[in-house]
Amino acid sequence: MYYRHDLTKYKYPEQCDAHMITVKRVRKLSFDENYRYLDKRFSFKLKKLIYYPLLYLIVFPITKIVHGLKVHGKENLKKNKELFKDGAITICNHVCMWDYLCMLNGIRPYAPYFPVWKNNVEGPMGPLIRMSGGIPVPDNVKGMAKFNEAIEEVLSSNKWLHFFPEGSMWFFYPDIRPLKKAVFRYAVKFDKPIIPITMSMRPRKGIMRLFLKTPCIDMHIGEPLLVNKDLVAPRAVEDLRSRAYHVMQVMNGITPDSPTYNTDLNPFNYKKTM
Repeated sequence: MYYRHDLTKYKYPEQCDAHMITVKRVRKLSFDENYRYLDKRFSFKLKKLIYYPLLYLIVFPITKIVHGLKVHGKENLKKNKELFKDGAITICNHVCMWDYLCMLNGIRPYAPYFPVWKNNVEGPMGPLIRMSGGIPVPDNVKGMAKFNEAIEEVLSSNKWLHFFPEGSMWFFYPDIRPLKKAVFRYAVKFDKPIIPITMSMRPRKGIMRLFLKTPCIDMHIGEPLLVNKDLVAPRAVEDLRSRAYHVMQVMNGITPDSPTYNTDLNPFNYKKTM
């Protein structure tokens, strides 16, 4: 399960939540208090109605071909279906441009909303990201207030929400970086189960070598993690965060006796392992 691909061609940032890609800006948007973080227009809903069948028929098969996607643990969604009737929060490490689509493929028919780097929404794939459920994270106070309102509306409406709690995408990075606290604050405030999901890599073999040189992806769906209601809110947040971090590492074969296992959730203390 734990596989370290030759990643010497990638230069990972020094800060563990920093972005390692640049996105070409093809549209200028103002992510302020007037932006539609949840677009409720009929025209947008109509576009989504057309988009989702194409996602199933075209995009999902492509994820299997391009990334050799294999999904493990789907039974954890089925047997806990009753637990998820009031919504849930999924979390996953962020290892490639298409890993959200891989994740959607793995947990279908669930289709969460998800916070997304605003640069991606201004990039070439922006409209598709929005139709996939993307909610851009603004960089100003008034916009952030409206963003939080949108996130809280999703959760209070018993819909699903997805986070990449590492904060940024690092190509095929094999270890789990520290998880941001905000995700777990939402889980505690709205009493939502956290579903840990991880992407691990495996070497390409046989015909798969003809497509790409990057490693194939295994997606692992874990057992849901529940809020410890015996703890006051700040401690419940840290408890859920640390449990999720441990579980995600173990799901990828990184056990406490592994050299890259980490317990320090302070992103400024994290040391790159590649």
